[in-house]
Amino acid sequence: MSRRELIVVSAIIAGCFFVVLSLCSPAAAAANASLSSDALPRRPFLGVTAEPAPGHHVRIAKIVPGSSAARSELRVGDTLLAVNGSPVESVVAFLAGMKSFKSGDHLICRVQRDQKEMDIEVTLGDWPREQPGDIQVLYDAVDAPEATLRSLVTIPNGNTHKLPAILFLQGIDCSSVDFPLPEPNLTRELIYRLTRAGFVVMRSEQSGVGDSTGTPCRDVGFRDEVSLFTSALRKLKSYDFVDSENVFLFGHSAGGWVAPLVAAAEPVKGIVVYGTVVRPYAEYFVENWRRNRRLRSQPDLANLEDEQRLIAQLLHYVLVEKSSVREAIARHPELTVVAKKLFPGDEEHLIDLRSLQHFRELNDQNVARVWASLDIPVLALIGEFDIRTLPLDHEYIAAIVNARHPGKGTWQLLPKLDHGFALHESLKDSVAHEFVGPFGEQVVQETLRWIQVQ
Repeated sequence: MSRRELIVVSAIIAGCFFVVLSLCSPAAAAANASLSSDALPRRPFLGVTAEPAPGHHVRIAKIVPGSSAARSELRVGDTLLAVNGSPVESVVAFLAGMKSFKSGDHLICRVQRDQKEMDIEVTLGDWPREQPGDIQVLYDAVDAPEATLRSLVTIPNGNTHKLPAILFLQGIDCSSVDFPLPEPNLTRELIYRLTRAGFVVMRSEQSGVGDSTGTPCRDVGFRDEVSLFTSALRKLKSYDFVDSENVFLFGHSAGGWVAPLVAAAEPVKGIVVYGTVVRPYAEYFVENWRRNRRLRSQPDLANLEDEQRLIAQLLHYVLVEKSSVREAIARHPELTVVAKKLFPGDEEHLIDLRSLQHFRELNDQNVARVWASLDIPVLALIGEFDIRTLPLDHEYIAAIVNARHPGKGTWQLLPKLDHGFALHESLKDSVAHEFVGPFGEQVVQETLRWIQVQ
């Protein structure tokens, strides 16, 4: 569900992708020691934003100033045909191919420009690092059996005692949570504001994302991903500048599915979720598809309901009965059209986002039962103009918690916010400009207010 949250409408996910190719206090000194032991190599930085192009190629949509691409003869609008002789057939394949290079490598990019083909040489540099100035950013790594994950820990300046901490759990898509480029980023803004308020905040890349090793994120199962984030929580609690008895989880979007399972494996003081779901994934998908189609394209509603019924049937076959897409279509040919919408790239990745195995494991997981088992405070927040999740789920999370542990669950609707912490003046504006706008300070204010009384 997050920058690109849980995406269940294929048109929404046809976005661009970045290709990547001072410390003074005792707490900072500890962070510096950890930094010096970080052996996880920094990924290379090409410095382009790539987008799909006709003919199974990739087009350069943007070049980052000062990057390797900017120092080369590459130009916006160039179509990448091959890199070092290997054909470029999709954005996903291009990103995966860039992971095989390292800083300092020389690339020969075969490009098409104005109907002419040419070779352009590029020397790769390092992906830059976040440098906010008023807080410290520690680049470290989480070692887990399945992967080594790049982690970023933001630390307030000038502290000499153990600090409360928050582990940020991001949404379901496989984009990076490392934000060193100057463009505005609302997730980074959330993390920095919580850090300036006195919290150590940790975020961890997913498997195979950015500098991380391991199985490509889109092929990691849900249970394995919970295990990886649990390893990240243990790493956060191990820092000697962190008060290990005063650690919270902040689950954004699908991170709200992950949060209670992580807390069940490794204790925390409390959980905040924002824009999340507690119902089974298949049920959520059908409702979210309906809502987004209605808001974004104003279809004939009777026809939309015909489509919804077919989608619900297909999801039952592939997620509940564990049939393959091919088997479901063979038995029910009427599902062919919706199958192409839900599986536009291949039959193993729903909405080209995550593997069927991931969504099967998620759909099988009774998240409500896990919430009910946790005897800790829980705050469920949702923006008024969130079009990807519903107040119903947040009220329900609080009710589930309170049924077993009275007074521990709270939920709140935050005026004018969308799913990605952006402020809007209306629902119509949120639909047209989702994730773009001023940062909604209420999410920080309410999180801090709630934590202070725990």
